[in-house]
Amino acid sequence: MLKFIKLILPVVLLCLLPQRQMWAADESVSDVRVVVDISGSMKKNDPNNLRAPAVRMLVGLMPEEARTGVWTFAKMVNMLVPWKPVNDDWRQTAIEKSSQIHSLGLFTDIEQALKKATANQKQANPKFRRSMILLSDGFIDLQAGNTATQKSRQRILDELVPKLKKTQIAVHTIALSENADHELLKALSMATDGWYQRADNAEDLQRIFLHLFEKATQRDTVPLADNQFSIDDSVTEMTVLAFRQKDTAATTLTLPDGSRLTQSDRSDAIRWQHDSSYDLITIDNPATGQWQINAELDPDNRVMVVTDMQLETTDLPNNVLLGEKFDFEATLTEKGNVITRDGFLKLVDGTLAQDKQGEVKSLTLLRQPDKSKYRATLGNTFSDGRHDVIVTMKSATFERQRRQTINVIAAPINVEVEQLDQQTRSHRIQVQADDRLIKPDSLTITALLREEDGSEWPYDLLKTGDNNWRLTLTELEAQKPYQLSLQLRGETPEGRKVFLQPEPLTLMDSLANATSESEVVSEDASDKPEVSMTETAQAEKLIEPETEQNIIEQNQAMSDNMKLLIGNAIILLLLLAGVVWWRKQTASTVVAGDLI
Repeated sequence: MLKFIKLILPVVLLCLLPQRQMWAADESVSDVRVVVDISGSMKKNDPNNLRAPAVRMLVGLMPEEARTGVWTFAKMVNMLVPWKPVNDDWRQTAIEKSSQIHSLGLFTDIEQALKKATANQKQANPKFRRSMILLSDGFIDLQAGNTATQKSRQRILDELVPKLKKTQIAVHTIALSENADHELLKALSMATDGWYQRADNAEDLQRIFLHLFEKATQRDTVPLADNQFSIDDSVTEMTVLAFRQKDTAATTLTLPDGSRLTQSDRSDAIRWQHDSSYDLITIDNPATGQWQINAELDPDNRVMVVTDMQLETTDLPNNVLLGEKFDFEATLTEKGNVITRDGFLKLVDGTLAQDKQGEVKSLTLLRQPDKSKYRATLGNTFSDGRHDVIVTMKSATFERQRRQTINVIAAPINVEVEQLDQQTRSHRIQVQADDRLIKPDSLTITALLREEDGSEWPYDLLKTGDNNWRLTLTELEAQKPYQLSLQLRGETPEGRKVFLQPEPLTLMDSLANATSESEVVSEDASDKPEVSMTETAQAEKLIEPETEQNIIEQNQAMSDNMKLLIGNAIILLLLLAGVVWWRKQTASTVVAGDLI
């Protein structure tokens, strides 16, 4: 029997191997590339070189087996930390190399930085979740001059962006200056479904890096309430991130048994990264029970866990359109397998929270009987701006949490309203789509015009170009408001079908109002009392236009008569002069016969 087991066991393992590989293929590996500007302008915008601790925090949080690398750039591009699978040796190398981040570089070549950091990516690979975090404080600035600089910028938009989209690299950009090329950084992020963030000062960098790290990776966390959290026996590793005021005392942890853990308790099982404004503490096989972080309460404190029991959720886009709806799902897995035990799942409560700048709206995740998925419809209560979407699954014995941050955009179109100066009182509505958010060739636009009394008229907007739509409305009644509602149907660049209804427009016949005001002014003028002509001074100032014209004509007539008189006088004088001259000549002439 023992011989039979020995013979059959390798066969069984070989049969299981493809299945295990299949499970592994389902879990995408995080591929994160960090690209940091080290040009000279950083001396002003990051005088304390806070980029270095932000990078150290990021590499300390990075999960095992993620592929990560760090590049720095100015005129040249340098691979500071090689792109490799993350392990303890890689982390140590990255922490040591972070001291080489400086502000001594000349020029700023963002194009080459993008190329070098993605040089080994030629096509999309579903096994990897690819992201880039690009930090810069300025514009592209090349030694070759302004013409070369502008060409480089255009090549990024025309050539590099399509390649980044093709290889499915989400570019998250950070602008650390008012003088950064915000339009370029926004375009990079929007086109690749990344995240654009403006940093008002370098002190914000660590928290921004944290939020972008959470976008780039899918790490499980446990909920924090008043800096307390619970660890169950399925957790094999936990990482605590606690923010502190600059240069304050190190964080400590209180264990479930009441004992206290400090920075001096480092060991092979406890890695403690103490920086100027945060502590990052990683503990292998932490004790089960209730833990306490002894530090200030901070909304960005985190407890990340490595565990056999994981929470998997719908992966939301970074940028969504106001009006989009998502069928959001959450499942619990154990060692890679979805948990389907009904007796266990009945004891699990799921909630979905939308947090917009402290305003929290909660939804219940519902599970159908005998089903393993928890579902909710997300998007009904979105407003434009940033939203944190936080999923929490909880029972008496464990807690799991996962968060995503999304940017809700009011509308993917630009609308211009123009009133034409015509008797029909026409309004022209011009619409242009943002092709980073919606495909123009998939878009159809309809409109509904609504009057105050509830009357409605539907219209179709006419497509007048590849990315232009027009609607002309005529004969709107004067001084009456109308509501124009647009409806959009189309697809996002990622292929999501969307039906959007932007905020209605209010139309008012402003030219009619101007005409009415002009008429009122004329009526007011006609109502003024007549001015007494006996008052000479007033009469001189209030000459009517007709009287002035008569005076001009009279003056013109007098001038013509005077010219005629002068002309006649000149002619008469000439005649007289001629007669006198003739008489003199006649008197002096001698008759020929008188000389004989």
